[in-house]
Order: sequence, then structure tokens, then C-alpha cells
Amino acid sequence: MYLLAKHGPEAVETLFRGMDDIFIKSLQSTQKIMINDKHCFELYGYDILIDETLKPWLLEINASPSLTASNQQDYDLKFKLLHDVLSVIDMEGKLSGKEKRVGGFDLMWNDGACPL
Repeated sequence: MYLLAKHGPEAVETLFRGMDDIFIKSLQSTQKIMINDKHCFELYGYDILIDETLKPWLLEINASPSLTASNQQDYDLKFKLLHDVLSVIDMEGKLSGKEKRVGGFDLMWNDGACPL
């Protein structure tokens, strides 16, 4: 809400498209060495700095980031994250596979393997 109020919807949409681009390109760059097993998944934590012009800068990517909470807000955030991750996994088979948004996650790529 703060970014929308200060910079407007167009600038915020551009910011989020830039972040999506970072996510996709970073995963494309490691695609050949990632384990491809339909029986497991990995959670990645992205640290992104946003400058005064709303340009996103990738600082680091954490494989299997810590889910230990340091305070109540951190606990609430990580609890919601895990709830959303379990929604994506769809262990109960409720999803059709055509969803564009599941839990708090948006579909960013829907065209098979990412081209290199």
C-alpha cells in the first residue's frame, strides 16, 4: 500500500515485473543443475534491495532459508508462507493445474521448461 500511494500503480507493477524477471532468470541460470524430482521441492529465499527509483537489485538467494521466527510478526509471516507452500503442493488434489494464483503465489512461467 505504501509503494502504491507513494509511486503509483504503474511504477509498482514495473517493480514487480522486474522482480519476476530476477526470479525467472536466476532459476534459468541453475536449471541444469537443479534436482528434478516430482516427489520433492525446494524453497528459495530471495533478498532483493529496492532503490529510490524502484529498481530491484538481487543481493543473494538462499536455498532452504531458515524458518525460525525471531518475533511474532516473523512467526506470522512464516506461518502464512508455509500455509501457501502447502496449498501449492496440493496434497489433497483440489487444484486443476490451470490456476494462475495459488495461496499467496502467482504463476510466473507456464510454458514447460525455461529456455536457456
